[in-house]
Amino acid sequence: MMGFRDIIGQEQIIASLKNAVFSAKAAHAYIFDGEKGMGKRTLAYAFARALLCEAPPGERMDSGACGCCHSCIMAESGSHPDIITLVPEKESSIGVDDIRSQVVNDVAIKPYCSERKIYIIPDANLMTEAAENALLKTLEEPPAYTVIILLSENKDRLLPTILSRAVCLPMRALSNEAISDYLVKKGLPEKDNAAVVSFARGNLGKAVMLSESEEFKELLGNIRRTVTGVRDMTDTDINAAAAEAAEKKEERDNILSFLLLWFRDVLFLKAGGDEDRLIFRDEVRELNKAAGNYSFEKINRIIQEIKTARSRLKSNVNAENTFEMLFMMMR
Repeated sequence: MMGFRDIIGQEQIIASLKNAVFSAKAAHAYIFDGEKGMGKRTLAYAFARALLCEAPPGERMDSGACGCCHSCIMAESGSHPDIITLVPEKESSIGVDDIRSQVVNDVAIKPYCSERKIYIIPDANLMTEAAENALLKTLEEPPAYTVIILLSENKDRLLPTILSRAVCLPMRALSNEAISDYLVKKGLPEKDNAAVVSFARGNLGKAVMLSESEEFKELLGNIRRTVTGVRDMTDTDINAAAAEAAEKKEERDNILSFLLLWFRDVLFLKAGGDEDRLIFRDEVRELNKAAGNYSFEKINRIIQEIKTARSRLKSNVNAENTFEMLFMMMR
């Protein structure tokens, strides 16, 4: 059973939640805030299990829950009647009827077999204003046994009145070392995970997903061929590469991230940096070649142009033209 001790990082949040559990002073509402893949849902269920565990604190150790009592067994099987996860009718939003039927109208019913009832609301930032206002009434006067956990990818989209009535716990990005160690334990060699770790930007869930994605590996291969061969490309070649990059709408940011990391390595090598600290250590020959071909000024201009390209794409500027200008400059 996943418990607090199985969660990588988030030490401050876990310490706060453990204190709430063992002091029997849990708040009535929490907001776990952070991007997708940061472990919000895992943390919410670990907290819920710890709150409902029937064992005395001394028997729970670091996991927060004993894993053996009747409550823990039900929680592990996903059948605990006092852990309610909201499931909206629509994927794109949480409507007022969702909140009323699954939370507001249900809180008046006392717990079935525990001292508390835990409500977990994934993607809480997708609540409509009417849904938030309906939930607010419950947050203002919650039954003593109720704990509501909102999982949000952007707490700033929630009403200030919701924020003021909940304990907000922002999920922290993990260190590259922590993510790398986790991937190595999962069987990914350290030399192969450097790019994955850099792309994940402290998000363990994203790192795991990328490490298992054949599409991501293919993307890396394609953009690597472009960046290493760009100086020999014709205008037609560049047009084709730009069109291909623009077509991959969901991968555009990853493409630009790759380019930033690549030219970071080029700049690092040109400045005499240690090859062992490169992100793309297996590409040291090509990186050294690029370091010899580009001046410091040119590398810095390219890096700035990559950042500018990212801003343009966020502003919905034509993606193909943006990549074409960038690849032309790299050539």
